[in-house]
Amino acid sequence: MKTAHYTLILIVISFLIASCGSPYRLTNPNEIVQNKDISFVSPNTQFQIDKEYSSPKDNIHNKQLRLIDFNKRGMQFKIYTSSYGGFNQKKFFKKNARYNESGINYEAKFTKNNKETGVTYRKSWATYINGLKCQGGVFSRGFGGSYAPKSLKFYSISCGYYDTTEVNNNGKRILEIDYRYTYSPEADYEQELKYAVKKAISTLKIKNMDIPRMRREGLLHPNRKFESTKW
Repeated sequence: MKTAHYTLILIVISFLIASCGSPYRLTNPNEIVQNKDISFVSPNTQFQIDKEYSSPKDNIHNKQLRLIDFNKRGMQFKIYTSSYGGFNQKKFFKKNARYNESGINYEAKFTKNNKETGVTYRKSWATYINGLKCQGGVFSRGFGGSYAPKSLKFYSISCGYYDTTEVNNNGKRILEIDYRYTYSPEADYEQELKYAVKKAISTLKIKNMDIPRMRREGLLHPNRKFESTKW
């Protein structure tokens, strides 16, 4: 009996030491994750966040709100905002802009670098988040060869909006959502990851969006809902 008791104590101590040594902590039930620009509810308590994350202050740990599930082969996502970069982001601020959608008006061109780094495909789709029309993209990168075939799937979504606190670029700001996981024949967490991201997006709030201006310029689509990619 004493042996079992001591074993239990050792297990608890080992767990506490491992927890103290990790730079991450588990999210709390229904924890609101936020920075100065956005907020969302963590989709479940399996995800972990940087221990340095603490408040909405604009510091290095809070700019990119990254959640990781270490039990699911690096399944993770991050939601953040960035400065307007021009060029490919111009369409976010044009009412009738054309968005890339695979199978409709866009097919990816593979470069030599794509082949050398194992990129097996690229796809694009248009979707909506908080009434914003957004550009989504996904690509898969294979590795491991025929003996241990695996791949990394990377998803990204970008949306543009006018921010009432942005002093540069005529108030333009970009919402970014990146998510990824490692695929193997034994474990495919794609649907689980997509569900977690969709759940987080359903609670997403953009704090400083200039809604009247977005409406005036025809950039707000309040009745459109987020749809994930089929790829």
